[in-house]
Amino acid sequence: MEQLAPFDEAAFLSASAVCLGTGRFLRAVLAPILSELGCEIVFVQGRGSSFEKYMQARKESTPPGERPTYEVDTVLSDGAVLTTYHKVAACGSLSTREGCEAFFRLPEKLRQLRYIGVGITEAGIVHNGSAILALAEFLHGCFRAGRGEEAPLSVLNTDNLPFNGDALRNHVFSCDFSQQCEEKEAFAKWLESHVVFHNTMVDRITSHRDGSTEVPRSEPLPHKAFVIEDLRAVLPAQLRSVPGVLVRTQANTLSHDIQLKLRIANGLHTAMVYVMALSQQLTTDQCTLPGSPILPYLEHLFECDIVHLTTELGLPRPAVTPTFSEWMARLQHPHFGLDCFFVSQNATTKLGIRLIPSVGATLKAGETPSVFMAFSIAAALRFLTPRGEQHRLAEQPPVFSGRLDPKEEGQAEACLLSSVDRWEYVPGLSVNLTEQTYDFKDGDGLVPFLLRSLGEHPSAAAVSSITTEVLSRVSGFDPRSDAAHARLAAQVAQLLHRMLTTDTCLAVLRSLRPCQPLYLERRQLEEAVSQEVHACEAVDVHTHLFAACYGNQLMQYGIDAMLSLAEDSALACSSDIVTQYLAVAEESFADFVRLPRQAQAERVWDALFVQRSPLSEACKGVITTLNALGLEEYLAQRDLEGIRSWYASQDGDKFNEKVMRLAKLKSVICSHSPFFAAAQLEACLNPPPRPPRYLAALEVDSLLEHDWAKVLSTLHAAEEPRSLRGVRSLLSRCVAMLQPEYLSVSTPYDFEYPPKMAASAGERSEDTVLDADISTPPPTAAEVFDHVLLPLCRSARVPLLLRMGTRRQVNPMLGINGDSLGRAGLGALVTLCSTHPDVKFIVTVLSHNDQQEAAILASKFRNLHLWGCWWFSNTPASRAQSSSMRLEILGTQFTYHASSARVHDHLIYKWRHSRADLARILTARYSELMEQGWRVSRGDVRRDVARLLGGSFEEFCKKQLS
Repeated sequence: MEQLAPFDEAAFLSASAVCLGTGRFLRAVLAPILSELGCEIVFVQGRGSSFEKYMQARKESTPPGERPTYEVDTVLSDGAVLTTYHKVAACGSLSTREGCEAFFRLPEKLRQLRYIGVGITEAGIVHNGSAILALAEFLHGCFRAGRGEEAPLSVLNTDNLPFNGDALRNHVFSCDFSQQCEEKEAFAKWLESHVVFHNTMVDRITSHRDGSTEVPRSEPLPHKAFVIEDLRAVLPAQLRSVPGVLVRTQANTLSHDIQLKLRIANGLHTAMVYVMALSQQLTTDQCTLPGSPILPYLEHLFECDIVHLTTELGLPRPAVTPTFSEWMARLQHPHFGLDCFFVSQNATTKLGIRLIPSVGATLKAGETPSVFMAFSIAAALRFLTPRGEQHRLAEQPPVFSGRLDPKEEGQAEACLLSSVDRWEYVPGLSVNLTEQTYDFKDGDGLVPFLLRSLGEHPSAAAVSSITTEVLSRVSGFDPRSDAAHARLAAQVAQLLHRMLTTDTCLAVLRSLRPCQPLYLERRQLEEAVSQEVHACEAVDVHTHLFAACYGNQLMQYGIDAMLSLAEDSALACSSDIVTQYLAVAEESFADFVRLPRQAQAERVWDALFVQRSPLSEACKGVITTLNALGLEEYLAQRDLEGIRSWYASQDGDKFNEKVMRLAKLKSVICSHSPFFAAAQLEACLNPPPRPPRYLAALEVDSLLEHDWAKVLSTLHAAEEPRSLRGVRSLLSRCVAMLQPEYLSVSTPYDFEYPPKMAASAGERSEDTVLDADISTPPPTAAEVFDHVLLPLCRSARVPLLLRMGTRRQVNPMLGINGDSLGRAGLGALVTLCSTHPDVKFIVTVLSHNDQQEAAILASKFRNLHLWGCWWFSNTPASRAQSSSMRLEILGTQFTYHASSARVHDHLIYKWRHSRADLARILTARYSELMEQGWRVSRGDVRRDVARLLGGSFEEFCKKQLS
């Protein structure tokens, strides 16, 4: 096709989505969503051909037989970049006549067309705009080709114009093409019945990769990256499982989303950037600098003023505060700050739509606007006050010049752009650090013209008069006839006068003492704790997971994996749900494991989900997981095949990231067991490049489980000597390749580590040849520790993670499901910690009877850290009891939870359930503190939760012992 080149003819002809526009925002948000739905996508660039050229270059470097993809970079909070790849069925451009003709022929060819993505900016959504005319003509082609008959076509726009779908619809109906085309009335009726112009809200900060403007560079997907109004319920249910997508099916719900974004996220952004720009904190991520008052100021502004939109909108506070918490976290992304001057454009308009409405909401709630609201308005007016020579007032619109505040002492080192003397933050507007000036525009320029005299003669009377005049021109604010507005205007004027005469903007803010704690009231406690627990990105310190890059043999996910047990796989682990099934089944364990995985899953599903209610924690976990993935309709129908069909459409890499987001995880630590199977040995010695967020651990359980035949076989395969020195050599190679966070071993219930080795040094050295013959005693646990594990931990400078109290094969007839627990033998732990003070031990115990002793020991040894509730102790009742006791003994110096997940899907329910338990535990504990007169702030809760969900583990790993 001329100017519309398919990269794969079959994919092109089966395409169900066409995107009119190829902007970075569309490619970073909407197109990945459509791909998640299984859509093949045709991209058509509205102007120019840069994306087409980019894709052609990508095609040339793509191996034969494969399709080219475009890239999207997601910058994680630790700076790691997660690059995702998205297939393109075809791409073209409307910049030529041939390209336009090919575009308008698409409806004839794409028989499965269902979605039309529109990347039109607000400036393009105008009567008879070129993109509007192209969209109308394209839809007319769909009308003639009979598209939308089986299901309506969905038009999805990525612009943030409020109610953008309604605007698109109105312009398409009224444009010249629609009014003058043949079959005008029939076309209009078809549009009404067969096309849905969805209103949407889009929210994801997106720029581009350094050196490659065609590659979107984005923050992690926010919770509401794409909110879609679907009042006619035409969109598929699976859309609800796509990360970052919310579907609103009730009228007015989307308007609430828009208001929350506008008043909370955008309002706080507006409140911060003027003081930061004036103070030469040039990018928004500098709000996290030590001693900065910016974040505390924003918390006060939200709690004292903005939160009153709950009354105005009729929303409960729990529906509002998550938006605030997420936005505060996004602001603190250390690798994704925006230029404060860029965000500062059009200040007067932003005051009117983002901050002033919160003044009205505060007054409506019977409260007084806070001094922090007055400061936010004063800072914006200070930014809008021209100072010095004005050389560009004749331009349309006029360009003004303002003057920066002096830097605070020591600030130059923190300024990210301190080496740049002058730069343009938007075309035609620049900042000059040498001259301490900045250019700015503001609508028609009326407000800066009014403020101009204050740049030269800022008397108190003049500031008061002009402030009142300026604010009276802001929609919704009337200081001349409203006494409350007049009082706020007077407060604004006082602060502005200080900013123009005696103090810098930042000094004025500091004088308001924003860093004093903002304490919670008792009625706020439960909601605040729950919110912070569910918002915190956690570290899962122990799993049996492998990322998709390791291949299907190791990367386990899906409904069949959750309901079955593949004992002969490279990743066999016990399964609570299989154990539960075997307790009611007629067949033996041996017969069950001989079944194909699908057959196993079908029997478990029928017995535990169809014939019985899924009341156990393991079964409830499956329900939680499938519901979180948007599969509740299949659940309601007990439709196992429907669930399987959904999983079959999932891409492994994308599923990894989807689960991480649904579980709200910053990272997971994945156990690699070189002695377990050949595939795992290969994964240890030749691992693929790991994706961000997947960290490694080296697990060596076989060394203490008397399975020396397997150990010796592995040594042979790795061409290492059959000795403890050979074991250490192999593990050293694994450590070099994996760079693990720790070594890990489970210890049996009869584990002993005497103060001195029972055997003399001459009986068995690390070079003694090992033999699998039962007549030769295997190495003792103490020998394994002293010759292998402890020396390796010292040389690699990694902790040793102990999982204590296993009792293997109490029922051998159940195979790997026949394990149980016993007392951990914590006397051995005392000896280890005391005789090896330079080695860090990270410990969990299985038995309830050991929990208190383990917590006491963790309070006595600085090289000991307690983690999670492992295996049999990882149930709600056990978790609540042991965690409450640990809080009483250790405070927050332990790691509350680890999933030990063997299937990726398990991360969802294990973390959702455990977070709910933690919220209850902490709420009770904080309530007790409040009863004793201790006051708790939201910041206290956020800090404590972060420690319990991985922060204490990270602190312990970094701690210097000597």
